[in-house]
Amino acid sequence: MKRIISVAVVTTLFALTMAAQTEKRQLEFGEDVDFSIRKGALSFEPLSYFAFGDHTYINPDSDMDKFKGKANTEFFFNLLELRVHPYESGMFTLGIDLDWDYYRLDNSHFWMPDASKEKVTIASMENSGLKKIKKSRLSVRTISVPFAFEQSFGPFSLRLGVEGNYNSQGISRFKGVGNDDAKVNEWKEGSRFSGQIKTNTFTYGFFGAISYGGIGAYVKYSPMCQFAEGFGPQFKSISFGVITGIGM
Repeated sequence: MKRIISVAVVTTLFALTMAAQTEKRQLEFGEDVDFSIRKGALSFEPLSYFAFGDHTYINPDSDMDKFKGKANTEFFFNLLELRVHPYESGMFTLGIDLDWDYYRLDNSHFWMPDASKEKVTIASMENSGLKKIKKSRLSVRTISVPFAFEQSFGPFSLRLGVEGNYNSQGISRFKGVGNDDAKVNEWKEGSRFSGQIKTNTFTYGFFGAISYGGIGAYVKYSPMCQFAEGFGPQFKSISFGVITGIGM
């Protein structure tokens, strides 16, 4: 159900973005009505883009590689972007983004925090007293500062850059059904919930995006592990997805 809601939200945001771009084109020869703060070659642009994608793991732990789920999603959007235009078709950008990353397991395993609630491991449903896992995921919230160069070629736009990330503590959540058919609800409490899994607080990455008419595809490479060594799964990742709103 939440996947359907996510798709609906992304579709709505895309439609609003396209409507805003259409309105802006209609106003090009009159008053420029938008939220930009401009001064010559310098401008501040709020909510310049948002994106939805999926993680592909690189060199994951053996358990993570063996028991990973199919939906390891990423969603991020821009809060504010400073743009410097050295010439008409190119610009340097410095932004602030919010990023949500979700890491899921297959239907026979779940995330299990230890007694400290700071470390999380992969547990099997076998001998756990469970017969069904309804939800189990590990998530991280991130504030990113991307620095990029963007070049437009008519309706096409190419963006390349690097980003620094400040990662919050990881959150593990779980819901399941016991062998006696009793619902095990520990989504926000209990031994299988934690909001303080230790991450690598500061990480960095590289990204690129290509768009046409305001919608396109992006790729992000994270050469550092998301979680602190010994406190969570160790893996690097590449994420791919759809991005909209970028462009000159």
